[in-house]
Amino acid sequence: MLSKLTNTENKKRLLANFASLIVLRGFQFLIPLITLPYLVRTIGLEKFGLINFALSLGLYFGAVIQFGFGVTATREIARNRDNPEKLSQIYSSTLVASCLLALLCVVLFIPIVLLVEQFKEYLALYLFTIGFVVFQSLFPIWFFQGMEKMKYITFLSLGTSSMFLISLFIFVKQQDDFVLVPLLNASAAFVTFMIAITLISKQFKVNFILPKIQEIKTIYQDGRHAFISQLAPNLYNNSAVFLLGVFTNNTLVGLYTAATKVIDAVISFSYILSNTFLPYLSRNLHNHKVFQKIMLGSGLTLTLATFIFAEWITGLLFSTNNLEVAIYIQWLAICIFLLFTTMTYGTNFLMLIGKDNIVKNIALCTSLVFFGIALLIIPVWGIWGAIITLVGARFVMAIFQFSFYLKYKHLREAA
Repeated sequence: MLSKLTNTENKKRLLANFASLIVLRGFQFLIPLITLPYLVRTIGLEKFGLINFALSLGLYFGAVIQFGFGVTATREIARNRDNPEKLSQIYSSTLVASCLLALLCVVLFIPIVLLVEQFKEYLALYLFTIGFVVFQSLFPIWFFQGMEKMKYITFLSLGTSSMFLISLFIFVKQQDDFVLVPLLNASAAFVTFMIAITLISKQFKVNFILPKIQEIKTIYQDGRHAFISQLAPNLYNNSAVFLLGVFTNNTLVGLYTAATKVIDAVISFSYILSNTFLPYLSRNLHNHKVFQKIMLGSGLTLTLATFIFAEWITGLLFSTNNLEVAIYIQWLAICIFLLFTTMTYGTNFLMLIGKDNIVKNIALCTSLVFFGIALLIIPVWGIWGAIITLVGARFVMAIFQFSFYLKYKHLREAA
């Protein structure tokens, strides 16, 4: 199928980026397979749930820091990578815009933690968590994607993930060590961020130029639709974990998170394909039909495989004592295909033809509706309410984005 994608140079670049991301995501897939059972057995489901509850709060701020740059900055870097002056301007403005948002988020996050007794009780946990979220969100993955040099992301992530994994086994030995998990994550994210900044300067010869205020404003303005479209899903996705923590208990949060992390690990393959093709499709959208077949075929295959092998996966990761997780995995498996669908028609089509506003409105309206639904059903139905919220929201988003794709697909050939 890749043979249909234009010239040899493009095919080589796509395959090289795909191989890099396969290694990266493959290792990221293995990390949960190792850390999930280790943490569940070492610190217990309750503390595992508490860590993810704290993370669910931090991820709201992480979405703000990223501000949709994974789409807009990637797109602009890809289109201007042969223009050194413009490249430096885009890189510098985006990095400063991210840092300003990070500063704002920290200033807002700390008072929230100090004022809410439930958070204040575990102050160190929340502070380490926001540190991890900040450095992870600041990582300029958009630069490497736009330059179609994913191998650097792979090398960096492999090194720091290995560091996290080794340090986890060394320092997290008993239940009381749970607070060290976000600290170790934060340390790894900080190292990755600093090395990435150095690489961009030394390897790519991209100079940091203090941007003008107007340039930063332009970055925010250009990214506002992508920001809302990527922030909005937190209202149903991340909020499911948060609301479970508020209305139920940390053990249920742990069970739900264990199931969703398995689904997320499988879904990571969609990001491999999406991130591989995004820069290419930015310049060759007429080949979207081939990309569509690859994405939907992969999504359907992975959905069926996850459903069929859910019990085996659960037994392998969490032992036979937690087989109820398999039921949750099976119900959530459809989310795999649905996310592949939204990646195909939203991020990699509608946003590339300048219909950012449509993607934003679909995400915002769907997320607001299902956030309201979550508020009503999660306090009553617990985990099942969270599952209904997640599946329902992703189904509605996939349907609407596909509908708008049908409306505008004639622009594919004109691109």
